[in-house]
Amino acid sequence: MQKLLSVLNHRDFVLSLALVSGLILGEHTRPLAEISVFTLAFVMVFATTGFSFKSWVPVQNAIRPLVWSTIVNFVIFGLVLIGLSWLFFSHDPYFKYYIGFVLVAAAPPGPSVIPFAAMLKGDNNFSVTGVFGLHFIAMALTPLILLIFLGQSLINPMAIFNIMLQLIVVPLIISRFLRHPRVLPTVARYRETIIKWGFFLVITPIMGMSSSVFLTEPVSVLKMSVILIISMYILGFAYHMLLARRGVTRGVIISSTLMMTTKSSAFSAVAAFTFFSGEPMIALPSAVVSVFVTLFIILYSLFLRWWEKK
Repeated sequence: MQKLLSVLNHRDFVLSLALVSGLILGEHTRPLAEISVFTLAFVMVFATTGFSFKSWVPVQNAIRPLVWSTIVNFVIFGLVLIGLSWLFFSHDPYFKYYIGFVLVAAAPPGPSVIPFAAMLKGDNNFSVTGVFGLHFIAMALTPLILLIFLGQSLINPMAIFNIMLQLIVVPLIISRFLRHPRVLPTVARYRETIIKWGFFLVITPIMGMSSSVFLTEPVSVLKMSVILIISMYILGFAYHMLLARRGVTRGVIISSTLMMTTKSSAFSAVAAFTFFSGEPMIALPSAVVSVFVTLFIILYSLFLRWWEKK
C-alpha cells in the first residue's frame, strides 16, 4: 500500500495525470481556470518558504543570479525562439503566430520556475532571485522587445507589475510567516506534496482550455512543436550538459536551466487576449508553450536521472 501511495504521489505521475485529466475534461476545467492565478499563488507561498533573504548577503549573491537569469532567459532563449518562429511563421497568413511567439519571448520567466526547481532540488536562491528580479527588469525589457520585433510597444508596465504582485510579492511576504521556527518543520514536511498537487490544479485547466486547439490547427501546432523542441529541449539539455562538464554546482545548473526554458505562458496568453482580443491565432503559441513546459519538467527529471547515473 505504501509503495502504491509513493507512486501516486510521484511528481512525474502527478504532472502526467494533469495533462491527461485536462485532455479528458476539456472545457469542464473552466472553473479551475478561473481561479488558477490564486492556485498558483498558493503554491508559490509554500515554494518560497525555503528561501531566506539572508542568502542575498553579501549583495553579490543576488547580482550574479540576476544577471545570469537575464542572459539565459531574455537573450539566449528569447532570440532563439524569435528566430525560429520568424523562419516558420514570418509569411501571411501565419504572421499572427509569429506575433504570439514574440509575446512569449518578451514575457518574464514563469513563476513556476521556483516550485519546479524546488521539486528537482535546484538552487532556491537562484530561482527566487531570478524570477523576482526579472519581473522588475521585464517592466523595461518587455516593451523594448515588442518595440524592436513588432514595431510598437503593446504592454503597459503596470500589467507586469500586477502579475508580479499577485504571484511573487504577496506569496513571498506570506511565506515569511511560515518560516517561523515552530511552523517551518511542519511546512517542510508537506511542502513537496502541496507543490505537486497544487500544480495539478494549475496545469489541468491550462491543458483543458486549450485541448480543442490541438485538433483544429494540427499543422501549425506541429510547427510550433518543432520550434519548442529545439529552443527548450535541445537547447536546455545541451546547456545542462555544458555546465555540468564545466563543474557548475548541480543546484545552479537545474535552476538556471529552468530559468532559461520557462516563460510565463499565462502572462503571454493574457497579453494576447488583452491586446489582440479579436485574434485567437496570437494566443495559440502560449497554449502550446504551457503544454511543453509541463512536458519539459517531466522529461527533464528523467534526463537528470539518466545524466547523473551516466
